Amino acid sequence: MFRYAVHRPLPFAVEDVFDMVADVESYPEFVPGWVAARVVARTDNTYGTEQTVRMRFLRQTFRTLTTLTPYEAIDVTANQPPFLRLNILWRFRRQESGSFVSLEFLCEMRSRTLQALLNRFGPDDVEAMIAAFEHRAREILPRRA
Repeated sequence: MFRYAVHRPLPFAVEDVFDMVADVESYPEFVPGWVAARVVARTDNTYGTEQTVRMRFLRQTFRTLTTLTPYEAIDVTANQPPFLRLNILWRFRRQESGSFVSLEFLCEMRSRTLQALLNRFGPDDVEAMIAAFEHRAREILPRRA
């Protein structure tokens, strides 16, 4: 199983950061390796998404279920191939100077080969993903004074 956590203070309002992360359909515009993301079902605080991600020389399409707790948490889960288990938990906390964002990534692949690749390259890929979100926030969000 692959586990990785990242925590960052950001000079942006919690609401703005939350909305940016919740907008999964925009990920292909700025997240490395994200080829496609389409919401296929939606209720009040949940949505199902079909996503395609390229990791190194592999390309995987999968479905996730996202549960939103507005301005506090975003929980993304999957348990269908290629995953045995996927859980991505974003947490958002207000700070005087903006927000504090935590990302916990837990993934177990069905394939040993995919799991070995994830274990090897996962930390770099998660860090690149976080860097992409930080860069995107700086481009589109107003700074908190």
